[in-house]
Amino acid sequence: MNRHTICRVEDVVVGKLLPVTIGRSTVVVCRLPTGDIKAISGRCPHQGADFTHACITGTTTGDDPHEVAVDRLGEILRCPWHGFEFDLVTGCPLVESSTMRLREYRTMIEGDNIIIET
Repeated sequence: MNRHTICRVEDVVVGKLLPVTIGRSTVVVCRLPTGDIKAISGRCPHQGADFTHACITGTTTGDDPHEVAVDRLGEILRCPWHGFEFDLVTGCPLVESSTMRLREYRTMIEGDNIIIET
């Protein structure tokens, strides 16, 4: 495994994606509302869309036509091409019949730096 210092802890903000280039690959880093930091491949497992243009969102529910509630805000990654949604906590897609998963990198904090293993 190779270790890479990719950014400072303070650079990663809840609800925003931070793209980082390692060699010829892009890794996208984000902070969950819990404070956990995730580093994932910069490409969607569906058809390779660039996750640097993705958005972090939540899920919506509602029992009545005029009632909408937002849940899990800051935990869902939506692909910019086809709208596929992935759970940033587990790496799994929200569509249960899909076997695609986010490619996640082991993330560590050392001092003020974020380190990943590739």
